[in-house]
Amino acid sequence: MKKKNNVLKMILLILITCIYLIPIVMMVLGSLKPKEEAIRFDLSLPSVIEWSNYTYVLEKGHVLTGYFNSFIMTAAATVLVLLFGALAGIYVGRSRGRVSTAIYNYFILGLTVSFQIATTFALLKFLNLYGSRVGVVLIYAAIQLPFTVMTFSSFIKGVPREIDEAAMIDGCGPLRLIFLIIMPIMKPIMITNLIVTAIQTWNNFMIPLFYLDSSEKWTIPLMVYNFFGQYSRNWNYVFAMLVITILPVIILYLCLQKYIVEGMTSGAVKG
Repeated sequence: MKKKNNVLKMILLILITCIYLIPIVMMVLGSLKPKEEAIRFDLSLPSVIEWSNYTYVLEKGHVLTGYFNSFIMTAAATVLVLLFGALAGIYVGRSRGRVSTAIYNYFILGLTVSFQIATTFALLKFLNLYGSRVGVVLIYAAIQLPFTVMTFSSFIKGVPREIDEAAMIDGCGPLRLIFLIIMPIMKPIMITNLIVTAIQTWNNFMIPLFYLDSSEKWTIPLMVYNFFGQYSRNWNYVFAMLVITILPVIILYLCLQKYIVEGMTSGAVKG
């Protein structure tokens, strides 16, 4: 009976996976089809493989500019989130008192409070950061930090305090303790947050749309939006543009996906 249930679960998971894969397969196949075939939105193989669709998109879609802007902003935001999220999470997880509890509650509140466009706009104008990449990076980091602090603090609570005490007895200072002892232990949750932050930042559309004042600073989602507005009837080009857009995220996920479940499970159990 148990074996039969496992088979049924496996079949169900395969069906769910196929449902999620259908749009991706359709997109990839459509990017290789001529215009007349791509507009059918089916899973048929292309009669002729049109690699020129990708060449055209690279030339007309300003993909390289979007890649550069997205990479710079995603990398900067991810580094900020991991660094300050880990430091805050370690402090909250290791400290006991009203201050650490207040800091933790403050970050948890950030998970429930909705993003305010008008007040953020006014703040960026006041700080003279409106329209800059720095301003957008700081917004990305602020949005991601609450989740990151929560996961880091949950994880660190499961790491024995004896490790800290042993390191301090051996003459290890606070910074060396954090960066040489604790950080390597937190590798699973570190990579989990890296993937989550990078994907959400790379795919974010609204923040660059509202807070960047020049098309030269546009990220890849805005390039896709602009490209679709010009070529909405040429779905072969649109599909090619979408494939190019999601390719870095897919590669990152496939390379590091084994750490996601490990990191999230560790954070949940050890909290």
